[in-house]
Amino acid sequence: MIAEGARDHPIVRGCGDIWGPTDVYRVRLPLTGDGKALVMGQVLEGMKPDDKPVAGRQNDPIMPIAWTRTYKGAGGKAGRVFATTMGASTDLASEGVRRMLVNAAYWCVGMQDKIPAKAKVDIVGEYQPRPFKFAGHKRGVKPSGHAMKHAGHAGPPADE
Repeated sequence: MIAEGARDHPIVRGCGDIWGPTDVYRVRLPLTGDGKALVMGQVLEGMKPDDKPVAGRQNDPIMPIAWTRTYKGAGGKAGRVFATTMGASTDLASEGVRRMLVNAAYWCVGMQDKIPAKAKVDIVGEYQPRPFKFAGHKRGVKPSGHAMKHAGHAGPPADE
């Protein structure tokens, strides 16, 4: 869920469908410094985005799963930080998660004015993430085993 007051933040621009099957982790609240929650996560009864939220303690309070903050570097220059508890291989199957990450990269380097209304974040080639679970790994898988089967992707995200 987009956090209250964050709907107009450039990082969540075009990200109406942020969902991932990974856990909602407990985050130390309140966020430190000028931390601002952008996306909140609820624990659901199942593993589908339309499942009902779990009642009780697990969602009290609802935890931020994506947030920003700023800092001052050694030379006094301000910097931007984006953090998220999402990012497992299965989370990246979500177009909204991919778009949030691309938007965040632009925001962190001060290029938020270059973030389109809905950045194109299509998967290039096949993407079949391995599930996360105990003993769910596959031995011997190397990056070269994930070679793209489709060429021709180049350039920054563009409006669809």
